[in-house]
Amino acid sequence: MASSRFTLPLVLILICASTAPIAAQDDLEPKIEALLVNRDPRLVAIGARLAGLSPDEHSLAIMEERVEHWDPAQRNRALGSEGFDAMTEILDALIQQNRVVSPAGVAAIAYAFPDQALILAARLPFDDAEPMYLSWYEEGAQTSNPSAADSVIPDHHMLARVAAMMVVHKRPQDIAANILADSTEMLVVSVPIDRAQPVDRCLIGCTVPPRCALEIAGEARTGWPPVFQYIVEENSPYPVDDGPPELNHLLVQIKGDRITFRRVKPNTPPNYCYSPAPLNPLTFHRLLAQMLGVSDEKMTWQAQESGSLGWVSDKQFLSELGTQVGLEEAGLRATVQKVYAKGLITKSQAETTRPKLSIVVYDDRGRTRRPAAPLPQLPVSDSRTSYRIATQP
Repeated sequence: MASSRFTLPLVLILICASTAPIAAQDDLEPKIEALLVNRDPRLVAIGARLAGLSPDEHSLAIMEERVEHWDPAQRNRALGSEGFDAMTEILDALIQQNRVVSPAGVAAIAYAFPDQALILAARLPFDDAEPMYLSWYEEGAQTSNPSAADSVIPDHHMLARVAAMMVVHKRPQDIAANILADSTEMLVVSVPIDRAQPVDRCLIGCTVPPRCALEIAGEARTGWPPVFQYIVEENSPYPVDDGPPELNHLLVQIKGDRITFRRVKPNTPPNYCYSPAPLNPLTFHRLLAQMLGVSDEKMTWQAQESGSLGWVSDKQFLSELGTQVGLEEAGLRATVQKVYAKGLITKSQAETTRPKLSIVVYDDRGRTRRPAAPLPQLPVSDSRTSYRIATQP
């Protein structure tokens, strides 16, 4: 790339030139291209801004090439590096010009710019985008943690969730078996003496979301163009619009969930209060419901099922709990059969695939005056069913 040989006065001239009549753009194009291949990120950002305002095919191609050569190891948007901001400008110009970036380019920037990556992936032919969606899903599913369902959302979990929705919307048979296997029902059981004083506990989706903070514009960086970011949102209360870029635009909508994106005002930290929920038991459950074409509430089992089981003796406890577990496992197998009946999985997959059942038992007998020996372990015969006695109150 060329060295940083442009002075600020020349840059200002170039910015002003972007508002000149179209006839003057032939003279401007070589200058924009020179900015785009510069080593100075600030000048690259200015070049991207000018290219977005006065687009030409060669400048857009240079920006697409820079996207493809982005180092995927640079994953942290919080670093706020100049190189990161320059790429933010490039992506804004390409999105605003409705460019279709290659799958290699989208994959390169996915984990540093997940929101822009989802927007650009949605523009690809589905056959080109699907392998990327499935890859994003696999990484997010492998690192999802049911106990952290309400924690801060890592970017790759958000990316995985929206990618799963994209595939469920277009070609559910390609992901149905994975979603079944990765889904989890949590059976939460309180064990008091003789069913007295059971304790209700919520383990999934229990926290109240924080109030949305205002998006307040900050100071522009000296000598830099305005930096526009993008944010992907789930079930935003704002209507979808095909008007100005700052308004909501639809990415995907399937039963009960709508994913949109909007352009954030320049130099403004985005508000992530409507960020898509990550992959967790609740969202896996919703994906299953969407594949079956029913509302989340109409499913025969929920992501968390709660109940109480009075303790009289170990034998009685294990017998009654074993009966309940058998009913829950039967419900999960019934869901598999419904997915099979819709033609979304093969017979072999239906025989070997089933959502997981996580049994969490709370020993609440100590809340009475009667002392009790530790609860016994429940023998389980299916590797997809797990059992633990919780130690926390």
